[in-house]
Amino acid sequence: MTSVTTLRGILIALATPFSQDGAVDEARLRSHVSDLVDAGVHGIIPCGSTGEFINLTKDERKLVTEIVIDEVAGRIPVVPHTGALHAAEVIELSQHAKDKGAAAIMVIPPYFEPNTWAEVLAHFQRISDSVDLPIMYYHIPETTGLDLTIDQFRELAAIPNVTYMKESSGNLSFLVELLEDPEIDIKVFNGWDEVTLATYAIGAVGSVWGAANYFPALAVALYETAVVKNDIAAAREIWSTIWKLEQPVLSGGYVQNVKAALAAAGKPVGDPRPPALPATPGTVETLTAALAAAGLKG
Repeated sequence: MTSVTTLRGILIALATPFSQDGAVDEARLRSHVSDLVDAGVHGIIPCGSTGEFINLTKDERKLVTEIVIDEVAGRIPVVPHTGALHAAEVIELSQHAKDKGAAAIMVIPPYFEPNTWAEVLAHFQRISDSVDLPIMYYHIPETTGLDLTIDQFRELAAIPNVTYMKESSGNLSFLVELLEDPEIDIKVFNGWDEVTLATYAIGAVGSVWGAANYFPALAVALYETAVVKNDIAAAREIWSTIWKLEQPVLSGGYVQNVKAALAAAGKPVGDPRPPALPATPGTVETLTAALAAAGLKG
């Protein structure tokens, strides 16, 4: 494997800005990425779930990746999500990410069709063989229907480039078992917002976090306090503030609510693409109040 920076900390699952006509808004994208870097985040993941990858064309995903890598300019790692329904497209997007300077790639397993475990394992082996970059396995059973066992993770972690995991099941018992297994050499990032602080306490190396688009500095402070300083008591105080900011987003419509929160914070990135609808007026009002109470309203 090529030499890369070890991933850790807060990796922002980047919201994709759109203009009024629905196109990728390069100016807003660059501005938002610059703000996140200035806030101290440890990495950026473009074209993930919060980035609406399912509603982006392949060329748009490449464009967003290129813009983000260019704007970051080597200051922090960029880890594009390259998962797709077609295996050839995954490899094409992954190779494109490598060619443009990505530090790693995140890949959701095949979804919609109920693939066998042998097929999933062969899929990741094929990606690893084709693109020499660290791979972050995106474990999100809620949307893929694929809830891996510890034995399956042992097999997955044996693939040379599969070195990271975004754990989005929210199952803390499973996470403890995974982190304590001596045969699984994989670094775990939390991807389920509600259990963020708890995952830090049991060994997660960071978070892939969509809601942190609108409170990046607080997210960094939580990580630095809980993981680097190991001060759980102080981290709980930060978490209490974050939890109040998170609750309106977690009420449903995660992507549109994150975008509404960014607008309320004075950093609008446009509406989500259809079929998603903008956040409801009630959610916007609640988000605005929460941001104002935290001193984050634009």
